[in-house]
Amino acid sequence: MTGGRWGVRGALLVLVGLLVVGPAGCGPVPDDPVAEGAVADDGAASDPGAQDPAADDPAADDPVDDAIPGSDEGIVERVVDGDTIDVAGVGRIRVIGIDTPERGECGFENASAALSALVLGERVTLVPGAVDDADRYGRLLRYVDLGAVDAGLSLIEDGWAIARYDSRDGYGRHPREDAYVAADADSPDLGCYPDAEP
Repeated sequence: MTGGRWGVRGALLVLVGLLVVGPAGCGPVPDDPVAEGAVADDGAASDPGAQDPAADDPAADDPVDDAIPGSDEGIVERVVDGDTIDVAGVGRIRVIGIDTPERGECGFENASAALSALVLGERVTLVPGAVDDADRYGRLLRYVDLGAVDAGLSLIEDGWAIARYDSRDGYGRHPREDAYVAADADSPDLGCYPDAEP
């Protein structure tokens, strides 16, 4: 997944996004209370200048932290597609930082089946981490964790999702972005992304 998926069209989209958003749109806005209060993986408020006390802790690499304020738990009642689920008592959830094929596109059935096999009927932890709480369709934006397994990262690693909707395309940085982007670069290309399309 090294560039072949994105091709010229993807590069142009990124370039246009940078021109529209500008370099200041690539990270948190210093005076933005939502960005400043964004929760990091260790549960602390993000502070780029602060020393991370967990930096030398091997457990800090674990993407799941049940103690993160604002996280919810629930049973997955329905998998809508490869990046959207319905959770009992919580509502519709859009997985942060990933994109999977839409209905009718190559890989839709496989991505949906992969997410279903992972979370359908299971109790999951829904962890906030996006700049916004919900997307334009009203879906809550959350990481979906099943024990120590990050469902979004798992889909990326298996090639059913790509890392997207992050600081690279104007949606704001999320705490697991670096891991998602790295996994995307190393994941298998399953043939569903022609050079001209993401």
